[in-house]
Amino acid sequence: MEVELLETERGRIASDLHDDLGPLLSVIKMNLHLLDTKDKNDLMILGKTSTHIDHIAKRLREISNNIMPYTLQKKGLVTAITEITELLAEGNGLSIKLDNSVTDLAITKEKEIHIFRLFQEVLNNAIKHANASEIKIHLYEEKKELNILIKDNGCGFDKEKVMDQGKGLGLQNILRRAGILKGKVYLETVPGSGTEYHFRIPL
Repeated sequence: MEVELLETERGRIASDLHDDLGPLLSVIKMNLHLLDTKDKNDLMILGKTSTHIDHIAKRLREISNNIMPYTLQKKGLVTAITEITELLAEGNGLSIKLDNSVTDLAITKEKEIHIFRLFQEVLNNAIKHANASEIKIHLYEEKKELNILIKDNGCGFDKEKVMDQGKGLGLQNILRRAGILKGKVYLETVPGSGTEYHFRIPL
């Protein structure tokens, strides 16, 4: 119940950022362009201000997407996963290959959120901690289960050591999400040879 309430609140905040602040920034930028001046200094300041507004709008979209992706709320899990892989690949300069044979999933919104968070956590770990330059993802349905395979070419890790030392917060979050979904997790990793996750989530 606590997780559900947290995700509901995150969704509300993300919607407020996307629906209220985003359009407001667009109006401010439009009003700037309506100002009539020929002074070179004023024009330079207006140009810089317009650029700053663009940067703020971009960061606002990124923050909103991290809190609760707009696409997940409006278009569902499969589209949201496709979008986040494209955004992460572009934003981090790495190769993310998505092989997806899933077109539609008849699952609850709560389950969609947990699966997306699971997916998001694995990708963030691969980028931030494993220093991966390539990630391969395969999504498919089999025997009323959603299968998610995620493999990276990063540095890998000693999972027993990480868990024993209490340093694997990201891994703990992944296992906790999988547990909430009543899913199975298969993890293969050793230092120096990348990491591979296989999730089997009942639908």
